[in-house]
Amino acid sequence: MKITILLLLLAFTLSGSAQKLEKKWSTEKVLITPESVLYNSELGIVFVANMGEKRDVESGDGFISQMNLDGKITNLKWLTGLNDPKGMAVWQGKLYVSDINKLVVIDIKTAKVEKNYPMADAKFLNDVTVCKNGMVFVSDSHDQHIYALKDDEFSLWLIDEKLKGVNGLWAELGKLYAGNGSVWEIDIETKTLTELFDGAGGIDGLETIGNGNFIFSNWAGRIFVSDNGKVVKLVDTSEAKINTADLDYIPEKKMVLVPTFFGNSVDAYELVW
Repeated sequence: MKITILLLLLAFTLSGSAQKLEKKWSTEKVLITPESVLYNSELGIVFVANMGEKRDVESGDGFISQMNLDGKITNLKWLTGLNDPKGMAVWQGKLYVSDINKLVVIDIKTAKVEKNYPMADAKFLNDVTVCKNGMVFVSDSHDQHIYALKDDEFSLWLIDEKLKGVNGLWAELGKLYAGNGSVWEIDIETKTLTELFDGAGGIDGLETIGNGNFIFSNWAGRIFVSDNGKVVKLVDTSEAKINTADLDYIPEKKMVLVPTFFGNSVDAYELVW
């Protein structure tokens, strides 16, 4: 019996210690305050949202870059003239980007802004995600609001005190997952909130890694995974003042892309699970 218990404890310890991120590469430091990254597998392109040198104001110096999965920046200023672009999502050839108090729709083929959806009441639009049916969600991280674009109408979708400081978003299978100090599962039809786990610290990027687990970042320099409700820290670069902003996870490559914000680069890691 003692041997059996010891073996079980050993197996548990080994499984817990197997979770890690292995650094693979960093881009050149030619980006300007990169806040968010998004890989599109159909195009084979990584989009990078750069807030520019003047942040939190309508300066027009924000832009979108394109890069590949080898860390090469293929088009530094693919699209310019934005203010503070942050979260991004792709749907049917369009790139949806939050920009302070509006949602910007970019035609990827022509690299031109197709439409703006202003939101006068928004304070700090941040992350963006899209459902399989094309419904686009946008968080306001200086509030407790989530907005949605549906049938060409951009409006307040949900307000809840539990969502104070909401940022990272992820949508799949009729659920919207939202992160602040916790990760919340929101039924898109009923808008019912269920807390999946807390102790998340203040989520910036939020991505699923399968089996109900997530990988997420804290802007200050920390990356975590959830393991059946338990939060496990994988990276902490906060003392070195290397930020970890709105990350993206590429499951087919087990790759995590992390914009370093003031570091002006994107770092790539391999998720070992």
